[in-house]
Amino acid sequence: MGKIFKKKGFSLLGINIIILGIVFISSCKENTILPPDLVPPIDNINTFQDTSLTVITNNVYQDSVLTGGLNGTTRISNSSSYYHPLGVISDINFGKMVAGFHTEVLPPNNLFNYKGTNVQVDSIILAIPYRSSFGDTINAVPQKFNVYRSLQSFSRDSAQYETTKDVYTSEVLASQVVNFNTFRTDSPSVGTGKLIPQLRFKLPEWFEDSLQKQIDLGANGAMATNATYNQWWKGFYVTPADSSIGNTIGYFNTYGTRMYIYYRYTNTSGTQDTTNSIFGFDANNSNRFCHITRNYVGSNAFTYLNTNNPAGDPILYLQSEPGIAALLRFPNLLTIGNHIVNKAELTFNCVEPTNLMSDTLKAGLIPRLQVFQVDANGADKIVSDYATFGTNFVDGRRYQVSFLGMTYIQYRFALTETFQKAISQKNTTFSLKIMGLNAGTPGAFQSKLIGSSSTITSMKPRLNLIYTKIK
Repeated sequence: MGKIFKKKGFSLLGINIIILGIVFISSCKENTILPPDLVPPIDNINTFQDTSLTVITNNVYQDSVLTGGLNGTTRISNSSSYYHPLGVISDINFGKMVAGFHTEVLPPNNLFNYKGTNVQVDSIILAIPYRSSFGDTINAVPQKFNVYRSLQSFSRDSAQYETTKDVYTSEVLASQVVNFNTFRTDSPSVGTGKLIPQLRFKLPEWFEDSLQKQIDLGANGAMATNATYNQWWKGFYVTPADSSIGNTIGYFNTYGTRMYIYYRYTNTSGTQDTTNSIFGFDANNSNRFCHITRNYVGSNAFTYLNTNNPAGDPILYLQSEPGIAALLRFPNLLTIGNHIVNKAELTFNCVEPTNLMSDTLKAGLIPRLQVFQVDANGADKIVSDYATFGTNFVDGRRYQVSFLGMTYIQYRFALTETFQKAISQKNTTFSLKIMGLNAGTPGAFQSKLIGSSSTITSMKPRLNLIYTKIK
């Protein structure tokens, strides 16, 4: 049996909105915080620098990432830059991830019908455009993907998280084998034209017959309204045929899902012609979400997951949400007294010296981390520094730095206001959480950072605090 993780019901999507530039209002009633370009010089009389404060870091599992439907004012289905994962990836450090997605289409108009007369359908193709890959696309293991008919309606006005499961038939409608070594450059041909790389499933003949029956029913059939169509055909679920094999995850533009109906007909001139009709994803009436499972049993991360080690863990196995996060505690923070915090910077170093890796080659390092404050009840909230100083100042991006002749990857956070409040309010339960930012590709990217109980003292997580005594 694997370890069991409790779902906290918090959507981490809020920080992504800030990263994408949505500004919210915040106020600070604590001691005045100086602008970052006006930090006074360190004289050890009035202004001091302290890098000795203990930072304890533990690996914890963080779920509850919104992948569809509605949460508050955030509706994922309306975001054309949000992509859904599909596939299997196994890694000795981070275990296994398996992902599939639900998507829907609607007719181009109510009471849809074909053009002309003597209609003969040649084929119906479900197509989902490809966006990117995460994992090994140099020696990718070919993966087979199946599409099924969804049997459950999922409201656009309720939240679908990565733990939401679709309910679908046992019958496979169609399959496609994908090799991510070449898939990003594969362009299927239709007629004389080339299409962008995409999953293409040829739907069975019985679906053609069933669709025709609904068309023939007119106002009494599924084509009457969007609601009646969604009730008749609740969507498609696409998932790996074999969840035990794979080393790559593909990301697909489910917002661009299309169902192409290719057919012949007799036109008004009495001659045979060919055309196609397109049923597409409708941002105002359709829904989409993905289901992601992670299994850490047997992986290196499993050894250090949810240990509650009082000294912290030696290695932090961070992933982009949903996945492993790091809980940060500062047991002696309040020993410095109630001073004006001029600068508070957290730094983290990757385990091995390494160059930046591309997500189109091998499993890439997390491009950007995000940070949350954790309250006494274990609930997460966005730190106010994002609003006060801006996302770029808070940072969290990865950098290349030189240390003892080696090049390392480092992540940094500037959290002046957050630490000022913790000190001024004498917050004895103050803690933070960091993990990979999901910027539209949930579950992609992972980084191994040096933790607080590492034997490499000089590379441990560090809080650099510059503060001024209150006169």
